[in-house]
Amino acid sequence: MSEFDRNDLGLVEYIHCESIGEPGQRTFNITARSSRGETIVWMEKEQLYQVGISLRQFLATRETPPDPAPFTAPAIDSPVPIHVEFKTGDMSLQHDPASDVFTLIASDIPREESGEAPLAEITFSFQRFQAEEISKRSVTVVAAGRKPCPLCEAPLNRGENHFCVKVNGYNPTENPMGNEHS
Repeated sequence: MSEFDRNDLGLVEYIHCESIGEPGQRTFNITARSSRGETIVWMEKEQLYQVGISLRQFLATRETPPDPAPFTAPAIDSPVPIHVEFKTGDMSLQHDPASDVFTLIASDIPREESGEAPLAEITFSFQRFQAEEISKRSVTVVAAGRKPCPLCEAPLNRGENHFCVKVNGYNPTENPMGNEHS
């Protein structure tokens, strides 16, 4: 792929986020499907968390219009189904108040050795009820990892000592608050 590849799934019927792997070694993604195709966008934990928080803010600050306008997806150039999978670098979230539809735009990470711009971008849109589901699920998925230290909030690795910065490393235990707070 030598030139920039833009793909738009339009309004998706299916959207889901998940983590794969053991806590501390997890990878995160959002999967979306429509009649136009499918995408899997891999991302960092913080990116998934920000998608969930941003959606929550959109939902809290934007009311459902009494009579939403129909959503019109951009025309597609090719009848071939889209299948795009990449690790994202940049993402943006938009809301169309007239149709009450949310749109996520994700670009892949350019290869460091080439110094080029991103090679692919995926855009997909979803309705308010799907935004509510993804907002809740993303926060749940992110929170399902390692327990945070109750003092410094750094993730605790089970079975490993934790040198908490809040106590200057003087309590090299798995739980700096002691066993009664486990």
